[in-house]
Amino acid sequence: MSYFLLVLLILGAGSLAGKRVGWLDRFRIPPSLTTGILLLLFFTALPAEKAGGFFTHLKSLPFEFIALVYACFFLQRSEPGSASKRRFIDVFAQTSLVWVSVMGQVLISLVCTILIYKPFFGEAMAFTSVLETGFAGGHGTAVAMGPMLVQNGIPAGLEYGLFSATVGLMLGIAGGVWLIHHNHRRRTLTHTGATETEIPTAEINLHSLLMTMALIGAAYWLGLFLKGMLERELLPRVVDANRMKNLSLPLFAYTLVAGFSIRHLLKFAGLEHWIENHIVTLLADVFLEILIFAGIAIIDVRLLGHSLVPLLSVFALGFIWNVFCHFYLRPKILPVPYSFEIGLINFGMLNGTAATGLMLLKMVDPKFKTPAARVFAESSAITQPFIAGGILTLITPFIVTGLNQWLSLALFGGLLSVWLFLGLASGRQIRKQKRD
Repeated sequence: MSYFLLVLLILGAGSLAGKRVGWLDRFRIPPSLTTGILLLLFFTALPAEKAGGFFTHLKSLPFEFIALVYACFFLQRSEPGSASKRRFIDVFAQTSLVWVSVMGQVLISLVCTILIYKPFFGEAMAFTSVLETGFAGGHGTAVAMGPMLVQNGIPAGLEYGLFSATVGLMLGIAGGVWLIHHNHRRRTLTHTGATETEIPTAEINLHSLLMTMALIGAAYWLGLFLKGMLERELLPRVVDANRMKNLSLPLFAYTLVAGFSIRHLLKFAGLEHWIENHIVTLLADVFLEILIFAGIAIIDVRLLGHSLVPLLSVFALGFIWNVFCHFYLRPKILPVPYSFEIGLINFGMLNGTAATGLMLLKMVDPKFKTPAARVFAESSAITQPFIAGGILTLITPFIVTGLNQWLSLALFGGLLSVWLFLGLASGRQIRKQKRD
């Protein structure tokens, strides 16, 4: 407990510094990033400290808190009247743009791995996943993907993913702020599409907070129970013991199912009102901050040395691709009045986390007068289960390792092409409706 309280103390000090130090406050640098990097430098300069209890405690946090974050994913009730009020074509166009952007990251990594990183640097085919894992997925996905990368020939998979997520987060903040200044005239929100009302701030009371924490705790413990029943009781009866290691799933996979199950059990029992979405979101953000802080602090810089050139080069290419998507593909696929605002959210998400994107949006639309945040949220229900930390992300290392490399190229190239075609068609339809 003392070590965990120390984690909270450090994060609290980082949050206070973020309010006091001008440039940290101006660029909304999350305290988990600054404190995590400082602690990373400390352990790098004094590696003997890694033998201490605090570092051991930090190493356990990402795997525990990713389970809590995933428990929150589907533990949210359907809000009354929350059916999409946005035009379906707008949401579909946004969905297409995200798919194209993420598949582009995968395809860039795959081509570079086949042509350069594998033959010249000896990287495994699973290196393909590192860019999407960190950039589009973020630190949570990096922790989740660590075991998958290790299973597919990258012993330092966790470090690669966390490094990718950290670089992506920094590029997302810096690049997003530059985009805002580059388009400073947009900050006045003079376009005609800004007709939304301000989203009210929800109150948090002790009863609701404790109830929400109890539901998240129930999802966590149910996930532990499901994992134990499946992997220690059921599977050993039908699967050879030597293969059990490969069939063991991380805890977050079970807490995701558990959160979904608890939500529907409450809905069936007529008790869905026990779930307070804004508190679930707040706690998920807190869990994610702790995860990012610990994830950055435990990176072993020595393990990055062998692959530093492939890592930095693929990060550079990924960032260039994200900039290309923002300036070239976004206006063609999503020609709506709030295109720049939703483009900021996408840019932040594709270079780190959705929270970064929403932070950038608040710089130009602090009262959420545009529909950008809502359209992004509605499209996320379609994209999140599959990419940027979803099912396809998790199985990509197995796909590129198990399939012929040309079949892998055909698969991801085909996905990019299909979604690009659908996105451009959606963009043409939106422009046609505007003219009519």
